[in-house]
Amino acid sequence: MFNVAAPFTVLLVDDQSIMLDGIEALLAPVEQVTVIGRATTGAEAVALAKSLSPEVVIMDVNMPGMDGIEASRHILKAAPETRVLVLSMYGHKEFVLELLDAGVSGYLLKNAGKAELIDAMNTVMAGKRYLAKEIDALLSAGDRFKDRQGDVAYGVLTKREVQIVKLIMKERTTQEIAGALFLSPDTVETHRRNIMHKLDVRNIAGLVKYAMERGWGE
Repeated sequence: MFNVAAPFTVLLVDDQSIMLDGIEALLAPVEQVTVIGRATTGAEAVALAKSLSPEVVIMDVNMPGMDGIEASRHILKAAPETRVLVLSMYGHKEFVLELLDAGVSGYLLKNAGKAELIDAMNTVMAGKRYLAKEIDALLSAGDRFKDRQGDVAYGVLTKREVQIVKLIMKERTTQEIAGALFLSPDTVETHRRNIMHKLDVRNIAGLVKYAMERGWGE
């Protein structure tokens, strides 16, 4: 028997209906947990969070359009008392740090079992942060890239950097990116190096993998 410390309402957010069905089925036997809504896009999640005022939002990251990171920011800005618990198949360090900066209360991987999900919800409802052990270990590990000041501080990608990543995903050359964004090729290359440094990836393959995990691929 799985119990929660106090009754609370939950909004489920995932772009795959089968995942929503699975999470809802897991929570159905827990009488004190009430699923009051389901969303399949970030924009829908924000709208439902504003209208339903759930106490916990279980949020996916990889969604088309507005992803889970942006949706979490909007939800927490509109309703700071809401707890957002991220449930993602990806544990990329940049995801985690960006989400924690946005104010989410916890981060679970989708291989978590029912017991861990209930434990995470109890933890965030108590006003504490919950991180899966894999995520905790990820944050404890240092970055591969070093400079003379030590580890370069984490930084969220700027809007310009996101534009460049998306153009790289479309196989645009440096010259083509420069022309599309009215930048010099040298500036594009500087952005590219900074992006790879921030994301802690070694090459374009790593950058493409990250972008696909964010849902930026077509």
